[in-house]
Amino acid sequence: MSVAHRWPLLCLWVILAPMLTWADESVPMSSLPNFTEDTGSINNGSLSTRPALNSQEIIIAAEDNWPPFSDEKGKGLSAAIVSTAYALTGYRIRTMPVPYARALYYTERNKTHACWNVTKQQSTEAKYLFHQIPLFKASSSFYYTQQAKPYKSLLDIPDQAVVGVILGYEYGDLFETEKRRFQLIEVSSHEQLLALLHDDKLDVAIFFDDVLQYYLQRLKRTDLHIIRGELNYISEIFVAFNKQDPLSPQRAAALDQGLRLLHETGDYQRMLEQFGISSTTK
Repeated sequence: MSVAHRWPLLCLWVILAPMLTWADESVPMSSLPNFTEDTGSINNGSLSTRPALNSQEIIIAAEDNWPPFSDEKGKGLSAAIVSTAYALTGYRIRTMPVPYARALYYTERNKTHACWNVTKQQSTEAKYLFHQIPLFKASSSFYYTQQAKPYKSLLDIPDQAVVGVILGYEYGDLFETEKRRFQLIEVSSHEQLLALLHDDKLDVAIFFDDVLQYYLQRLKRTDLHIIRGELNYISEIFVAFNKQDPLSPQRAAALDQGLRLLHETGDYQRMLEQFGISSTTK
C-alpha cells in the first residue's frame, strides 16, 4: 500500500487516541457493569437483559493496572490498538476500567462483551473465545532483591518457595502446572508486589518486564534494588470474548480484520513506538 493510502489510517489513530475510554468512573467498582447506550452509565444486570444494545458497539472490561498497555483509566497501547482496529471495521468500543481478575469475571459472566490483555493458554481458552491475531507479545521474567537465584525456569524453583505474582495474571501453561508446588503470594497491585520483594518477603517475583519498568520509572525510588533474572515466558496478548454470546465470533473476526489493516499500513508499528514498547514485545 502506498504512503498516500497509509495517511488516512494514521490520521484516524490520531483522532481516536484522546477518546479511548467512555467509562463512568464515578460508579463504585462493587456494582456489576451494564452500560446504557446513550450515557455510558452503569446499571446492575447482565448484557443479555438489555434489548437496546447496539450490536456494533462492544463493551470491554479494561484492566486498570498494567501500564503502558492499560492504565488506571483503561488507556494505553491496548486501547489504542483495539479502538483503531474496530473503527476500521465499523465498530466502536466503550470501556470500564476494573482490576484484571474482575475483568475476567465480568466477561465470563456476560456482564461485558470482552476484556483485554488476556494470555491465550489452556486455562483461558477453556473459558473464553479468542480472535486469531495477537494484540502484541509481552515478556515476563524472574525478579529478585539484592542477589539473583540460579533459576533458569519454573522447573528449577524448589518446592515451597515463596513466589509473588499479580492476582489473576497468566504466566504460561507451565506456571499453571507448577504453581501448586509453591507458596504463592498473590497481590492486586505492582506496588504491593514490589514492596514484598524489597522487604525480602519473597524468594522470587514474576513481573512483566515492560510493566515493571514503567512502575520503576514512575516511582523513582533509589532504595529499590531489583535484579532481573531469567525469562519466564513470552505471552501472546489477546482480547477475550464471552464464549456464550452468539455475536462473539463476529466481533472477534472484525477485530482480526482491523488488525490486519493496521499491520499492512505500518500504523501498528508506529503505535508500538509511540508507547515505547521494547522490541521483545513485538
